Amino acid sequence: MEIFFTKNKEELDQWDAYVSVENKASHLLLSDWNQSFTSYGFDFEVCLLKDQNEIVGGFVGVIAKALFFKFYIVPYGPIVSKGYEDQLNHLIAQVPERAKQSGSCYCHISLPSTKEMNKHTFTNLPDLPILKTAKAGQLFKYVYSGYGLNWIDLVGYDEESKIITLKPSVRRNIRNSYRKDLIFKIMTLDNDIEQAYHLFKENSIAANYSIRDWKDMRETLLSLNKKGFLKILAAFKDEELKGAILLIKGGNYYTYILGGSKKEVPDLRTGDFLQWEAIKLSLHEGLDGYNISLGGSPGVVEFKNSFNTVQFYFENAQFHWVIKPIYFKLYLFLEKHLKNHKKTIARILSLLKK
Repeated sequence: MEIFFTKNKEELDQWDAYVSVENKASHLLLSDWNQSFTSYGFDFEVCLLKDQNEIVGGFVGVIAKALFFKFYIVPYGPIVSKGYEDQLNHLIAQVPERAKQSGSCYCHISLPSTKEMNKHTFTNLPDLPILKTAKAGQLFKYVYSGYGLNWIDLVGYDEESKIITLKPSVRRNIRNSYRKDLIFKIMTLDNDIEQAYHLFKENSIAANYSIRDWKDMRETLLSLNKKGFLKILAAFKDEELKGAILLIKGGNYYTYILGGSKKEVPDLRTGDFLQWEAIKLSLHEGLDGYNISLGGSPGVVEFKNSFNTVQFYFENAQFHWVIKPIYFKLYLFLEKHLKNHKKTIARILSLLKK
C-alpha cells in the first residue's frame, strides 16, 4: 500500500479517471475543479492511495492563501474504494500532517457519511482514532465543502415510470414546458459554453447572489467539457437561448451546479424542462441517480424538492484541526468583522496571489 502527493499531469489524469467511476467520489474531487481556485491565488494537490499501482482512494487538498494565513481544505473526503475501509484512518491522518508541512493554521475534512443507505456514501465507517484529535464542524467557509446529496433515485425506472412518481403539478409543468416549442441542445462549443455562463452570471446579479466571473472559470469549464465531465443543457426558442443548466459528472452521477433562464411572460418553464432533460440524460447513461444538489433560496429549494428528492446529509462527518491557534484566532477575529463582505473578500483573495 502506497500513499503520496502529486500534481503530475499524468497522475492527475489517472485520479480523474478514478473519480469518474468510483461511487464514493464527487465532482469536488476532480483536478480541473480544484484548479479553478488558482484564480484566487490558492494551490491544490492530490493525495493518492495505491494498491499495486492501482488507485484505491485519496483526496484533494486545497491550500487557501491570503496575506499570512494558510488553510488546508479537503472539500470532499478522504474516500476509499470498497474493501479498503481499513485504510481510511491512515489516509485521514495525512490531512493534519500535510497541513503542518504546508504552514497552514487550520485544516478540515468532509466525509461522505450518512445514516441512510446510499452506495455513493459511507454508512458504516470503521473506527477512526485520528478523529479523536479533531473537533467537529468546519470553521472556514471560503472553499465550498460537500455536506450532502439531494438525490433523485433512478434505479429500476425508465422515463415513463419515473415521471409517474412525481406530483401531478410537477408532471403538468414538465409536460407544459414541452408544448412551448422549446428546442433542447447540449452545448459543446467554447462560445456556446461562454454564452450559457453569461446567462448564469446575469441571473446571479438579478437574484443578488455571487458566482465567479467567466474569466476565472473559463479554463476549468472548457477543460471539464473536453474531458467529458461537463454537460451544459440548454433550451432555445426562435433560435434564442432561453435557459441553461450546468452539470458535472463525478462518482457515477451528475450534479447540478448552476442554472439560469430568461424571464418570460408567459413562463416557458425552462427550469422544469431542463431538469427533466437532466434526469433523462442520467437514465440514458444508465446511472442510478441524479444529484439536483442541496441549497438555494426557499423557492429554489422547493423547486428542487418537487422532483421527489431524498436528502442525504453527511452526519458526524465534518471535522477540523487547528494547527496554529494564535494565527487562527486572529483569522476568526478578522472573519467575524468581515463576514458581511464576502464579495469584497473574494475580490481581495483574487488579488492577493501568493
